[in-house]
Amino acid sequence: MSNQSNTSNDKPRTVQDIIRAIETKSVGGGYIYRGESECHEEHPHYGKVSSSLWREYGIGEVDIEVVQVEMLSAAKKHIGDLPQDFRVDFATFPNVDEENTDKTINFEILTEIQHYGGATNLIDFTTDYFIALFFACDGHHDKPGRIILQKTEEIKSMINHPRNPRHRVIAQKSVFVRPSKGFIEPHEDDIVTIPANLKELILGHLRMYHGISTETIYNDLYGFIRNQRIHGVLTRSFIEV
Repeated sequence: MSNQSNTSNDKPRTVQDIIRAIETKSVGGGYIYRGESECHEEHPHYGKVSSSLWREYGIGEVDIEVVQVEMLSAAKKHIGDLPQDFRVDFATFPNVDEENTDKTINFEILTEIQHYGGATNLIDFTTDYFIALFFACDGHHDKPGRIILQKTEEIKSMINHPRNPRHRVIAQKSVFVRPSKGFIEPHEDDIVTIPANLKELILGHLRMYHGISTETIYNDLYGFIRNQRIHGVLTRSFIEV
């Protein structure tokens, strides 16, 4: 696989060029999307879409799923008695039987770790390409970002849907990909590069025409804290007053 991305418009010059490129590739449906605000086309792993656990521990011969099992065991020591949030409601989820309860609980714990920025072998995708576009532009405004389009049929055994979604998971229309190797390799023509100079324009377009913004995507207190750390909004406001 080539390490170079390819789009229907190699040098998009406007917000509409970007949207048109994604829509053209999405014809026929059956895709999920991921936005990354920083991409390095010259990096040897550019073509891979990887989990945070793989990036931290798995580059090499490490079995990333073994690492995750060990990480889960360590995480459970911090939980104590299982919180109500992680209990399985069999009336709500009749497809989950007693035999699969542990598997279901483990996945819910993983999504919670992912939610708070911990390292897991889950990769966040969304069913809404406008949300992916937000993530591709939300940060690193001096560097290009990228949108990854992934055909669901090709990785359907890796796709997991949260059974007890929190506010942010709902707002982001999230699905999680759990690759056995810690990464997937999308087709090179299913990566759309977002030029750095278009990022702020795209964010403005998403806010104005689609109601997508930091407040709606990170719609919980952790999101507020994240925004506070990145932008220092509250601190600056108090200083100006």
